[in-house]
Amino acid sequence: MPGQELYRAYDEWGPVCVLEDGPRRYLSFGDGGEQSCIDMTDPALPVFEYVQAMLLALLYMPNPAHVSLFGLGGGNLSNCLQAYDTQMQLTVVELRQQVVDIARNWLSLTETDRFELLIDDAEAFAARGTTKTDIIFSDLYLDDGMQLIQLEQDFQSDCYSLLNDQGMLVLNLWDQGQARNRSALTRMKDLFDGQCLLCPVNGGNLIVLAFKGGLPQNNPRRLQQQAKQLGKTLGIPLQRLLNQLKPI
Repeated sequence: MPGQELYRAYDEWGPVCVLEDGPRRYLSFGDGGEQSCIDMTDPALPVFEYVQAMLLALLYMPNPAHVSLFGLGGGNLSNCLQAYDTQMQLTVVELRQQVVDIARNWLSLTETDRFELLIDDAEAFAARGTTKTDIIFSDLYLDDGMQLIQLEQDFQSDCYSLLNDQGMLVLNLWDQGQARNRSALTRMKDLFDGQCLLCPVNGGNLIVLAFKGGLPQNNPRRLQQQAKQLGKTLGIPLQRLLNQLKPI
């Protein structure tokens, strides 16, 4: 893992560490690799490629009124979203208070007046179904890797019910080449009536974009200019990731 360890804490799920390498700080859960990365010179810059791929959702819904994020991590995606649109209402559901404390104290977590942070289990939160939303970004990981709840039919169905009619579910999955991944993708395709796109990225992550209101226009050549503009706004190139999107 990169750099030197700045801080370490423990909770009932294990260790939470902060590592530093130059201007970048990383959140790590024990030996589970780097969960999040923050560029301390620009905390809203999406550093990891999987975060950049998740933000492709904004190509298809540029002005969501309400966004839900399951799993805060180091706060990079949360920071990106708040910087992108200051009018967006953002609800973040994070299981671990220790993660929240570290994001606040060590990783420059942004908290505007339109930011709501809940210490809660994302599975239970989704099942309660109390907050309708335009986009759900689900990024649930612990020290042993991706939380398998993201592959479960009940969780995916609860997320579907939470979405507004034109809503989107964006999942950060881990490509382990296992049958359960393929089964989960098949279930998602059925749940969303085939309206799903998949973006494999470096490092083994699989980003799924699922559209409740039907698959939008997805001609990469026609979307290149929009991707270029969105990338300029976010501070990253997006055209190559756009070209990697494909139907499940």
